[in-house]
Amino acid sequence: MNVQISSSIFKRVVLAIIAFVIGVAIYWLFDNDFLSKSNLVCTITRNYLSDGLWVISFFFIAINFSKNITKRYILLTSIFVLCIGVIFEIMQLTNIANGTFDFLDILVYFIAILIACLVEKKYMEVENEKI
Repeated sequence: MNVQISSSIFKRVVLAIIAFVIGVAIYWLFDNDFLSKSNLVCTITRNYLSDGLWVISFFFIAINFSKNITKRYILLTSIFVLCIGVIFEIMQLTNIANGTFDFLDILVYFIAILIACLVEKKYMEVENEKI
């Protein structure tokens, strides 16, 4: 049982690291004028895709804090991660944190959480088939 739990945690952590690193790479490439920021695709990629990947990464790290991952736990983790993102956006709006408040960021967080939940659901189905 411990081997399976460790394997599950490992897979989620690897997924989180991959999403985080890709998000950082995208942000860095577009922030350092390596790629042009003048067109819409570049703007969306830098400002929203990287944020979405970071939210997915955060979700897969946060999901590992329970040994028994249920649908309810996934929902609560999703709400928690989404709330953190919304709080950060509100902090930007009120100038508590540096950055620019953007409703689209909140939409991206929501979409990223949905994607992460779908991946987690599929992962759970595959794991349950092994048992």
